Amino acid sequence: YTGMDALTHAIEAYVSTMHSPFTDPLALQAIKMVFEYLPASYKGDKSAREQMHYAQCLAGMAFSNAMLGIVHSMAHKTGAAYQNGHIPHGCANAMYLPKVIPYNAKIPETRERYASIARAVGLTGDEDNLIQALCRKIDMYNDLLDIPHSIKDYGDGMVPEKEFQEKLHNIAALAISDACTGSNPRQPSQEEMEKLLTACYYDLPVDF
Repeated sequence: YTGMDALTHAIEAYVSTMHSPFTDPLALQAIKMVFEYLPASYKGDKSAREQMHYAQCLAGMAFSNAMLGIVHSMAHKTGAAYQNGHIPHGCANAMYLPKVIPYNAKIPETRERYASIARAVGLTGDEDNLIQALCRKIDMYNDLLDIPHSIKDYGDGMVPEKEFQEKLHNIAALAISDACTGSNPRQPSQEEMEKLLTACYYDLPVDF
């Protein structure tokens, strides 16, 4: 999970409203390294794990200066919210990132920055195709790392639908007030945050 946390650190720093010429190259290099080395690191390759240490350090330098976004806001507030379903932080980030990307991509400048990330990791196409391909690549890595695509599928039903729905409004409000939300490129309303969390629970497409 920690490798996907590092990836989320770097991607959120790159699209943050506080990104800068100092943080951009740090974030972009971290993203490229995570995509290159995480699968082998997960399988125990010591050389790849060394490279992942560098990647997470670069990502940490990037987000320490540029801050983060609502993937982290959502992960912070859902991690220990459910009675029998503690969701590890990196796992939550990995599940939520492919949902937040299309939401944030409604902002033209952010859309361009996601497309730049996609190109940097070897993807091709127009901006729409690049963003879709980036989300598919993240989902593919989740599959490689045995990370589910939704809260509902986490831990074989550890977060029941009824409990999720009962806590949705409050968790969404807490996520909006999280410190990471302020530097997200798109500021969510209560309704939008609830829709994002719902998409993360049921693995629904995000087109709003």
